[in-house]
Amino acid sequence: MMQHARVLVHGSHKAVTPGPDRPVPLSLFRTVAPAADHGAQEISTTTSRRVRRHDFLRAVQWAIGSGLWPRANHTTARIAEDLARRMNADGHVAYGRLALAKRLKVSRRTVDRHVALLREIGLLAWVVHGSRTNTRPCHLPGWSGTATIYAATAPPAWDTAMGHRIRGSGYQARLVGFTPDGRRLAITDARRRGHSKQAAPIRTHSRMAFQRTMRDTPSCRENPLRPAAKVERGIRTTPRASRSSSTSSAAAATAVAAWVRPRVPWTQAESLRRLAFALRPWIEAGLSGGEIVDDLSSWWLSWRPRQPAAYLLSRWHTRQQQTPRHAPTPDSPATGCAPNQAFLEAVMGLRAKLPAVEETEAKEVHPPAFVIRNRIRAALRTASEARLHRTPDSCSSLAEWDALCDERGVRLWTYYAP
Repeated sequence: MMQHARVLVHGSHKAVTPGPDRPVPLSLFRTVAPAADHGAQEISTTTSRRVRRHDFLRAVQWAIGSGLWPRANHTTARIAEDLARRMNADGHVAYGRLALAKRLKVSRRTVDRHVALLREIGLLAWVVHGSRTNTRPCHLPGWSGTATIYAATAPPAWDTAMGHRIRGSGYQARLVGFTPDGRRLAITDARRRGHSKQAAPIRTHSRMAFQRTMRDTPSCRENPLRPAAKVERGIRTTPRASRSSSTSSAAAATAVAAWVRPRVPWTQAESLRRLAFALRPWIEAGLSGGEIVDDLSSWWLSWRPRQPAAYLLSRWHTRQQQTPRHAPTPDSPATGCAPNQAFLEAVMGLRAKLPAVEETEAKEVHPPAFVIRNRIRAALRTASEARLHRTPDSCSSLAEWDALCDERGVRLWTYYAP
C-alpha cells in the first residue's frame, strides 16, 4: 500500500518535477516511507503541512502525474476538486460521503477508497472523526450525527519536488522560501498563470447575461440550446451620475439596510453593504426604513432573487423610466367606451331612488352613547333576572338546576348581608 512521503531535510533537495517525459529519480522514491497506520493520518501526527485550496490542488495534480501512487487516477482528482470547492479559509472541509457520491455519480465504496488514498498520500488529514452517535438531547426528537472533517495538507515529497524550503515539521510547518530550482519553477508557474488571466476576457454582469446560453421550453424528446444573442459593442457615451457619498451617508444607509433586511425575507441573502448600496435611491428620495419596508413588501414576491441588490436596482431603474400615472380627477376628461342605453337607464333608475333612501337615513337620529349604554345594561339585567326565575322544568340537567340554586343562595346572602 502506497503511503505519503516523510522528508527529513526539506531545503537540501533540488526541485524535481516528475512527469510523463521525465522519470522519477531514485532519490525521491527513497524519501517515501510507509505509514499505513490511521494514527499517522491525524493533524496532530501527520508529517504533511497545512495548505489551502490552490496548493492542495497542485499537490493532487503532482501526485497523480508523478506515478509514485499508481492507484491515483482521474476519479481521485475529481473527488479532490469537489472537496477543494467546499473548503473554508483554513483548508477544512466536511466530508459528506453520501452527497459527494451523488454529485460525482460514483459509489460510496469508490469515494471511501479514493479518500483513503488521499490520506495515505498525505493530502488529507483528520480534524474530526465522524460518528453515528446521536448528539441531540434525549428530550428532542430526530437524529443528528457528527460529520467527518478533513484538513487539506501537502506531503513533504511534494515540497521536495517543488523546491520548497520548510520551517517546522508536521501540520504546523510553513513555507519560508525556495531553492534555486524551486524559484525557477515558481516563477515559471506564476508567469503561466498570469498569461492565462490576461488571455481570459473580463466578464461583467451585463456581458455574462448576454453570453449565458438559455434553453427553450423543456421537451420530453430534446432540449436544444438557444443561440447566444449578438449585441453590438462600443464605447459608452452616456454620462453617468456620480455615486460618491460621504462616510456619514454610507453609515446611515448601512443602518437603514440593517433595519430593513430582517423585515423583508427575500433580501436576507444579500450582504449588508451591497443591500445598503442598492437602497440608496429610496433613502435619497426621503423614505424612512418603515416606508422602504412597506414599498418592498408591496411587490408580493413569491420567489427569492439570487442577487437581491441587483434586483432592487433593476426595479428602481424600471420605475424611473416609466411614465408617472396620476389619479383621475372630476375635471379630467372621460376615457374609454361610452355606456349603452340599457346601462344608462339602470343608472338613472338607481339615482331616482337615492334621495328617498337619504331622506329616510336623515330622519333617523342616533341616540347618544350613554343612552345606548343604559339600554344594554337594562337588557342584561332583564336576562339575568329571567335566568334566576327559571323552574326545574326549564333546566336541561340536574347540574344546571344545582348551579342555579347555588347562585340564588349567593345572591340572597349578598342581599341580606350586613
